[in-house]
Amino acid sequence: MAIGVVHSTRMTDNAKKNPAPDKRASKSGPPPGRSGKAGSVLIVLLLLAIPTALYYFYSRAKIEKIDVKAPPAAKEVEADPLRYNAAVKETPGRGAPESKAPAPSGENERQGLAALKEGEYLLAAGFLREALKDSTGSFDLKRSLAAALGGAAEKETRSGDFLKAKEHLTEAAALSADPAYSMNLANVQIRLDDLDGAAKTLAPLSADPRTREALKRLYTELGNRSYNSGDSSAAIEYYDKGLRLDPSDAYLSETLGKLRKDSAFEGRMSRNDGAHFIIKFDGGENAVAGYLIGLLLEEAYAKVGADLNFYPGDRVEALLYSRESFHDITRSPSWAGALFDGRIKIPAGGVYEKTAELEKAVFHEYTHAVVKRISKGRAPTWLNEGLAEYEEGKETSGYGDYLREVSSTGRVRLKSLEGSFMRLSPKSAELAYLLSLSATRYIIRDFGVFSVKRILEKLGEGMTMDEAVQASLYMSYDEIEKSWLDSLKR
Repeated sequence: MAIGVVHSTRMTDNAKKNPAPDKRASKSGPPPGRSGKAGSVLIVLLLLAIPTALYYFYSRAKIEKIDVKAPPAAKEVEADPLRYNAAVKETPGRGAPESKAPAPSGENERQGLAALKEGEYLLAAGFLREALKDSTGSFDLKRSLAAALGGAAEKETRSGDFLKAKEHLTEAAALSADPAYSMNLANVQIRLDDLDGAAKTLAPLSADPRTREALKRLYTELGNRSYNSGDSSAAIEYYDKGLRLDPSDAYLSETLGKLRKDSAFEGRMSRNDGAHFIIKFDGGENAVAGYLIGLLLEEAYAKVGADLNFYPGDRVEALLYSRESFHDITRSPSWAGALFDGRIKIPAGGVYEKTAELEKAVFHEYTHAVVKRISKGRAPTWLNEGLAEYEEGKETSGYGDYLREVSSTGRVRLKSLEGSFMRLSPKSAELAYLLSLSATRYIIRDFGVFSVKRILEKLGEGMTMDEAVQASLYMSYDEIEKSWLDSLKR
C-alpha cells in the first residue's frame, strides 16, 4: 500500500537554515500493528513447512514439494529443454488411447500402469482416464490416475508452466483424498499469486496444525491486500477467518478491532456519488467541504489525466474527516495533513473555501490514486511521492545548496527510498520527500513525463524497478541514479 501523507506544519528554525520541503510520508504494508508480520514472505516460509514430499503408489510417481520462495514470473524458473507433453508425442510405438477401435477390456489399465511405472505420466493419465470410463467406481484406478497427474504436475512445475500444473493437480485432488495433492495445488496457486484460491484449497485441511498456521498467514495477507485496496469489508472478513484459526493472535485481534470501529464510523458518514468520485464526509457540517473538494478532485482528474494520459476507469473514493477524528481513524503521524491508503483521506472540518494548501493536498493524493492504478500498487515510494509532489506544483528551486551538500556525502541511494516513509522522523521525512521530488523532476526534465508513466506501466506488468527503468529509459537504474546525483553537483 502506498500512502501519501501531506503535512500542515511549519518548518523549524533549523530547517530554515537547511531548507527542506514540506513533510510528507508514505507507508507500505498492512494496517498498524506488527508491520510486515503478515507479509507474503512469511506465508511462503510457512507453506514450505507443509509436508508434501510423499511417495505415491509407484516408485516413479513421487510428487515432490514445490519450492516456493515468492510468486515468480515463469522466466525465473529454469525450463526443462524437453517439455514432457512434447516428448510424449514423439515416443515411437506409443499413441494416445483415443482410437476408433476400442482397446480390449483391461488393456487401457494395463498400459496406463505400465506408462506410470516408466514415468510417462501424461500418457499414463490418458490410458487411465479411458479405463475409468469402464470402471468409474474403481478406487485403485482413481488413485493411479491421481498419481499420474501428480507426476505430470511436477514436470510442468519444473518447466515453469504453473497453469498446467494447477490443472493437473486440481484433477488429482478431486480424484484422491490424499492431502499431498491439495498441498501441492496450494503451492502452485501461490506461485500464480492466487492466494484466495490457495486458501480455499487448504481450508478443508485446517485440522492439521501446520496447515492451519499456513492458512492463517494466507488469510492475514489477503486481509492486508484488501485493506490496502480500500476494501475494508473484505479485509474484516479475511482477518476474522484468520483469528478464528488462532484466537491468540494479538495482531489479528487488534487490527480487526480497529477496522470494525473504523467501519462503523464510516457507516455513519454522508455520501455524494459523482461520475468520477465517491465522496464521503463526517457530519453535515462538512457538506460544504465535500462540495469544494469534489470540484478540486475534478480539476485534478483533468490535469493529472492530461499529463499522464490516464483516466481511472473506476470511481475514486475520498473520505473527509473532522480534524479531531482524522488522526484517530487513520492512525497517521501527527505531522500528517492528508493521506492515501487506497482511498483519499483528508481532514476537512471547518473548510468553507478553496485554499492553495487544500488544492495541493487534493492534487497530491489524487496522483497517488492514479499511480496505484497504473503500477498496480508496485511503484517505489520515491517515484510515487515525487510524482505526487510534481503534480501538486512543488518545486526544488531554492534547495540547490542543500541538495548539493546532501548528494556530496555519497550516501544517497534511490533504493533506500523505495520503502515506506511513514516511520521517518519529521526531519528525515522532509529530506526523503525533497530527494524524491528532485529525482522525479530530473527524469521528467530529461526524458519526459511519458517516460515516468512508462516506468509505472512496466512495474504494473510485473517488472522489477531495475527492469522497468531499463525498458523505459534505456539506461540502468544505477546509471539514472548516478546521472541524477551528478546533476545536483553542478
